[in-house]
Amino acid sequence: VFLFCSQNENRRKSNKNLELHTSPAYIYYLKKSSRGYIMMSLLNRFKTAFGLLLWIVCWADLFYTFYELQEGQSPPPIYFITPLVLGITMLLATFLIQYERLHGVQSSGVLFIFWFLSVLCAIVPFRSKILKASSQVRLRFTSFYFYFGLILLELILCCLNEKPPLFSNVVTDPNPCPETTAGFLSTVTFWWFTSLAIKGYKMPLEAKDLWSLNQRDSSKTMVPKLLKEWEKEQTKVKRYEFKSCGAKGPLSGS
Repeated sequence: VFLFCSQNENRRKSNKNLELHTSPAYIYYLKKSSRGYIMMSLLNRFKTAFGLLLWIVCWADLFYTFYELQEGQSPPPIYFITPLVLGITMLLATFLIQYERLHGVQSSGVLFIFWFLSVLCAIVPFRSKILKASSQVRLRFTSFYFYFGLILLELILCCLNEKPPLFSNVVTDPNPCPETTAGFLSTVTFWWFTSLAIKGYKMPLEAKDLWSLNQRDSSKTMVPKLLKEWEKEQTKVKRYEFKSCGAKGPLSGS
């Protein structure tokens, strides 16, 4: 039983360690690709509040373990390590919720994957703790299901989109492409394209049914980037040809 519980806890810790190791690169990416900031909304407040509650729940387990140690018991090391790592990770996730808001992220793929993996890793302990409820410590039993409910709520809230960033460009296009405002789930599943696909299945599409081209996909944006890369490649080729001619020069002269 102890081995089984340790394996489940290790799965949960591996998910948290993944976030701890990848968060510096993600924070750097957000800093370099800021889109402006989003005003604090009710959705953002709920996500932040649930994140702080998760931090409190995790560290409540840690303090209870210290209490058991003070009472003369010998709790296994996993009861110290797991809530400590979970608490730090939940605090980091809460920080990312606010950091993403300050950098204009309306739908977070990183946090969605994190909350999804957290729920996935907690499913097996969810069942096992119910089956062994009579032998569970009441506080840890209660805190785990409180924890499970909160991460499930975070996953659901993460599927919802935040408001557009403040001072963002006003869309005046009468038929804009919905891809730019689609959430993470809608983007990865191409759900934003479903309405047009259904309409095209029912009747032939006309020019007025098609969405306008995104600014990032227009030739005005793409051609300068292409020319910049083309000039880089031309410079590389000329440099290579110059080196080749220089290397052949002495041989041909001899």
